[in-house]
Amino acid sequence: MASPQQSIPAAPRLQLPTNLRPLSAEDSAATTSPARGAEMRNFLQARLQKNRAPPLVHSWDFYHDRQDRTKATNLSSIPTKPSTTENNQQTTADDGDDNYASRLEHLAVIDDVRKFWNVFNNFPLHSLALRDSVHLFHKGVQPIWEDPRNSRGGAWTFRVPKSLAAAFWQELCMLAIGEKLQEGLVEDQVREGRMSFKDDVCGVSLGVRFNSMLVQIWNRDGGHEVGIQEMLSVVLDGLSDELKPREGSYYYKKHSEHAGFAAPVNGNSDAAGSGSRPGTSTGASIDAVLAENA
Repeated sequence: MASPQQSIPAAPRLQLPTNLRPLSAEDSAATTSPARGAEMRNFLQARLQKNRAPPLVHSWDFYHDRQDRTKATNLSSIPTKPSTTENNQQTTADDGDDNYASRLEHLAVIDDVRKFWNVFNNFPLHSLALRDSVHLFHKGVQPIWEDPRNSRGGAWTFRVPKSLAAAFWQELCMLAIGEKLQEGLVEDQVREGRMSFKDDVCGVSLGVRFNSMLVQIWNRDGGHEVGIQEMLSVVLDGLSDELKPREGSYYYKKHSEHAGFAAPVNGNSDAAGSGSRPGTSTGASIDAVLAENA
């Protein structure tokens, strides 16, 4: 007699919860065929855009001018010339450029907030040697007086105690990249509609002295007295209380008033960045200020 048919147990079934949130229109669009490839690209680009660091209004170049640099680094194709009294007396325009380029190293381009903090959190400001300097300048503008964007300008110079210099420098750079200095500088020009020659913040510099730091703010128009004073007000109001400079510890001076300034050839400021009169170097801008404040 045939054995009774045994029942086969049913295969286990995955019990899915019934209270799941339905797909959003955005997520559904990203996973729907047949246009999945294009939709997914758009979806990912939108997500990446949300995570992208906020861009700055201007791009900035970050430089290090090191006094003991004996050969070019990023500009290694430029030959280094020995510095002697005889050579200095016979310096030509091109020699001045070579001497300057051999010391000045371009470290980074800063065009968004993340790059700014990446540079400032990884550059050892405390390790700068005596007479070293660093510069944060609008992209394409060199930190020399004779640069076409600087030749008619000047700078505020602040003498800052070394114990406060790093914080002072950081806050000042934030005022620069955040366009606060620029807004103060051109406020009167915008208000009065005088924009035929728009003033600009060209950059900021920090140089090391024996017992202090010299911090500078460079602007394009040394005759723009109202804007220059407004820019100072932005600094005094914008710095933390403990960083505010004491009266008498800062001053403004036009670049052309410095003994080492090389006037543009035949009044042509476009040629200014390429030359210097004999006995000077286009790389001596911050050096001369450091010497004046010894």
